[in-house]
Amino acid sequence: MNCSVPVGTTGAASQTPLRFGIYPGGPVGSVNPKAPPRAEDPAKRLATLQALAGSHPFVVRLYSAWTGDASADDVGGWLDRQIADYTTAGLEVELVVRYKPAAAEPSTAPSAFADYIRGIVRRYGSDPHFVSLQVTNEANLPGAPDASDGAFAGAAEAVVKGVIAAKDESRRGGQRQLRIGFSWAYDERPEASTNFWATLGRLGGRKFVDAVDWVGLDTYPGTWVPQLPLSSLVPGLAAGAVKESVRSLRDCLMPLAGLGNATTIHIAENGFPTGAGRSEELQSQVLVAMVRSVDAIRATYGVSDYRWFDLRDSSSADPSIESQYGITRDDYSPKPAFATYRDLIAGASGGAAPRAANCRRSPVAVSVPRSTGTGLTSLAVNVGQKVVVRMRRPRMPRVVWISIGAGRSAVKLRLTTQKNGRLVTRVALRTYRVC
Repeated sequence: MNCSVPVGTTGAASQTPLRFGIYPGGPVGSVNPKAPPRAEDPAKRLATLQALAGSHPFVVRLYSAWTGDASADDVGGWLDRQIADYTTAGLEVELVVRYKPAAAEPSTAPSAFADYIRGIVRRYGSDPHFVSLQVTNEANLPGAPDASDGAFAGAAEAVVKGVIAAKDESRRGGQRQLRIGFSWAYDERPEASTNFWATLGRLGGRKFVDAVDWVGLDTYPGTWVPQLPLSSLVPGLAAGAVKESVRSLRDCLMPLAGLGNATTIHIAENGFPTGAGRSEELQSQVLVAMVRSVDAIRATYGVSDYRWFDLRDSSSADPSIESQYGITRDDYSPKPAFATYRDLIAGASGGAAPRAANCRRSPVAVSVPRSTGTGLTSLAVNVGQKVVVRMRRPRMPRVVWISIGAGRSAVKLRLTTQKNGRLVTRVALRTYRVC
């Protein structure tokens, strides 16, 4: 998208390193049919997030929704538990509250949604690790109600009223750590984008501008728009597409709603799934290219935060790419992109190049050889002379997490399988270097 009058900015927040995060799913809103998701394992999920974040500031991005049905919209169980688990573990939380007024009166739905948002702020805003609230999701995109709020009448009004309500409530509570924003999904339709942002400006005015701390960008080059040929050129093309989407948002669109340099940009969703024609290695290459691209432009365009979508496949066996966004498989075993993202987070002073592939941080993911198949009856993992993991059937993982000290360590896996009625033991040796 070209702008007649580019704004060009240097955001104050961009002078600090990018703050990284991820959606921890699992299940995703989708455009096309896909297989049911594999059940999540909260303990594995938390351990995997902690291994990814290390000791660095890290944001877990969660999604909930408002429908107008009080029983369906009650978050007192699952969301309370998840937020408490993450913040107790030292992770920060960002919550997206979708606008899906299935059971609400259309004419009053945006106002009812804003009241609900006030309740969310009161419920979680006092937690110092609850740092970010996104009001609505992709309110600019119609036609995909499972993923984007633009499919519902009154979405733009819900953005404005919900953001104003959230900021007013957080100010009342003195919750200065809580930053309020909304998202825009990259759209190649210039007229539709212009109309959406002009509508926000018309409905919002000064109160809206004063309430918006950040605008989130959802962009999936090579997956949705822009479409890219699946080749070795994808990483570079995707990096360029992310840069252009940020520039369009900052220079062309945000000014239509009156949003200037004081409003930072978050890369709220950025991903590249695996699947047919999309190897795990290609996913890793695209990830590092897009993160480096964002880091290179953050000072120019005021980008403060980056979220990858997502942690875990919904169903690794499902051929649909919408089931394979994860940087781990559906059993939490890591794809190559997991180590890539972990190392980028560790180099968060500027999205530095990943360390050498054999240089890891503890805890370390140790893959269990797949050739053993279902006949694996027991597993023992030694670090030096000490047994650190011992497991027996019926359930054997594809990866185990171990903690090892700095330096080089020899790791021995003793695997016992049953073949033709006999127990056969073999040993696999690995060497890891912890930085």
